[in-house]
Amino acid sequence: MKIIVPKAQNPGDKTPIEREVKIPDLSFNIHKFNNRPKPNSNNIVFICCFAEFGCVTLAPTYCIPRIIASNPGKYFILVGWYGREYLYRHLMDEYWEIKEEFQYLREYCRAFHHESKNLANLEEKLKNLGHVISSSNLGHYALGARCTACGGLWGTQEPLEKCKGCGSEVLEPSLFNNVNFWKNKITKIPSPSADKLALADQYVKPNTVGVFARGIKRYGRNLQPEFYVKLINLLEELGYNVLWLGEKQSVQPCPVPHILDMSKMPEYRDLELVLAVISKLKFTIQFWTASTRLASMVGTPYILFESPDQLWGNGQEGFRRELLTFSPYKLAICHFLNVVENTDKGIGLVRRCISELESGNCEDILDMLEDVDLVKKQRADWLGKFK
Repeated sequence: MKIIVPKAQNPGDKTPIEREVKIPDLSFNIHKFNNRPKPNSNNIVFICCFAEFGCVTLAPTYCIPRIIASNPGKYFILVGWYGREYLYRHLMDEYWEIKEEFQYLREYCRAFHHESKNLANLEEKLKNLGHVISSSNLGHYALGARCTACGGLWGTQEPLEKCKGCGSEVLEPSLFNNVNFWKNKITKIPSPSADKLALADQYVKPNTVGVFARGIKRYGRNLQPEFYVKLINLLEELGYNVLWLGEKQSVQPCPVPHILDMSKMPEYRDLELVLAVISKLKFTIQFWTASTRLASMVGTPYILFESPDQLWGNGQEGFRRELLTFSPYKLAICHFLNVVENTDKGIGLVRRCISELESGNCEDILDMLEDVDLVKKQRADWLGKFK
């Protein structure tokens, strides 16, 4: 009898995932941020952040500062994705970014953890060079409670009265368990420099808005190109200029030739420049994606279409967004398939969002749902956690 192991499935559309090809040696671009000499391996800490972007942004703002504070004097090296060094420049001694040809490994990410054997092998090899905090362990700093007495970290969102190890009652709560406690302790990403802000003027015309068109295989929820043609037509009808944004591995190509598509430009790997560009936009608009983090980092308003369960149900995105939103925003709460099946009504909803945002109305819009009253209750129950 032969046991047949089924192929792993994409968590979005449930299509089979091809077997991951072994990479003998992953290679990196190494960024050195200061003149500190590298010590011996006993004093080096590698922090791996191979996570989805919505979780990646929790690392430099909340998780990594906690790790640094509890390991004074150590030499810190962040290992992560291509094009992200600006997020860690103010915190790390070095940043090792995986080279661009290996960016496809992002498809194996599931929030903070990953299912990549190549990345797991890398995290194991790094242990020969220093202490390693893996991507999944980094996630524990978001999801778990920490004992300030013994340093114990417990991967639970539930409140703990005392440490399971030493019995101390002096605990730091999970980020998601006490958003109000942590939000006042955020370490914000530095603002772009004056030079980058000046350079950004080359790409931003007056009255420009940014569009992020999600194009991610692993979960789906990618609107069809025809929707984005209608969106661009609407924005131009309303008098806006349009800038196409996003990393080329995770966005759709722009379907309208005359729109400037920054995702294809080498400049887009300069995240500081990207943030400078976004800081000069009227707003950004995105659908079922965490790209809102970029607008929030620089105080730019955003419009987000999102599913109720992601924000107020079983998903964690509501907590992540709450921890990382520091700009005006407009939420359109609707079901993805309803927009796919009625793009004209979806575009009408975009028009309403823009009109209300421009007039200063930032109240949530609940539309294109099967049961609005149920979603209102879901939202009320979720918001009650912050009182």
